[in-house]
Amino acid sequence: MRDKIVLFFAASLLVLGGREAAATSFGTNITIFDGSSGSGAWHGASEDQETEPGMVGSQAWDMEGFFLKGHTLTMAAGFDFKHGVSSHPRFSMGDIFIDVDGAYGRSRAPAGYTATTGNVTYTGNFGYEFAIDLDTANETYSVYSLDNDTTRVRTVYYPQNESSDPSSNPWQYVDGGTLIATGQMDYYTPFDDTDANALDNGLTGGTHYALSIDLSFLTLAGYRDFVAHATMGCGNDNLMGRGTAPVPEPATMFLFGTGLMGLAGIVRRKHGAHRLPD
Repeated sequence: MRDKIVLFFAASLLVLGGREAAATSFGTNITIFDGSSGSGAWHGASEDQETEPGMVGSQAWDMEGFFLKGHTLTMAAGFDFKHGVSSHPRFSMGDIFIDVDGAYGRSRAPAGYTATTGNVTYTGNFGYEFAIDLDTANETYSVYSLDNDTTRVRTVYYPQNESSDPSSNPWQYVDGGTLIATGQMDYYTPFDDTDANALDNGLTGGTHYALSIDLSFLTLAGYRDFVAHATMGCGNDNLMGRGTAPVPEPATMFLFGTGLMGLAGIVRRKHGAHRLPD
């Protein structure tokens, strides 16, 4: 059985700060090509490499990419993170799930899982060790370490993308696991193709949305290599990214250390941090 990741914080949570979201390079595009696309372009009737053929092909459903710059993970999309798509009120933005050992997706689905229509809640983590629970309305987030026994997640509504591994699931974190950090996200005011944020990061196709979160919790827990996953409630777009977070600078370690009343301990995997296979 997979060893559990349990992070004990004696008196306070690790608080990750945000920055003002200005025009900037989001860093390296770490998006994983999912192997199924109708076009290599960022937009168009067939959409970019992340929206599956046969699904809704429009900028409003387009999850464009994950980017990594230092410890900052940025997610960009044509999908409105705060409001979803007006004609489909049930389909809101999901949360970001992080894997650190290379085992995730459909093959790690919880017991009793079946790909079916409807947003269904299951006990199990689909192999993801962390969830970044996004509160886009308030531009904040909470980070949870997950286990496969107490964590509950919600699946996407449509099962179209469930024949492959990784699948579109999970969509949202529900509860369970251990809260280890909170933070203020960088939220980028919707911008078009002429904006520096679009030009600097290769985004085209219309209106774009972006948000950034701090991955320092990964390296503080002893992990660097990771896979990130996010989708919206319908499951039309399954966005995946693979990256390596840098080693924290001493000044950063000191800053985080002074923000804690006491870190009781980190129970890590038997063999330490795992690197993802090539």
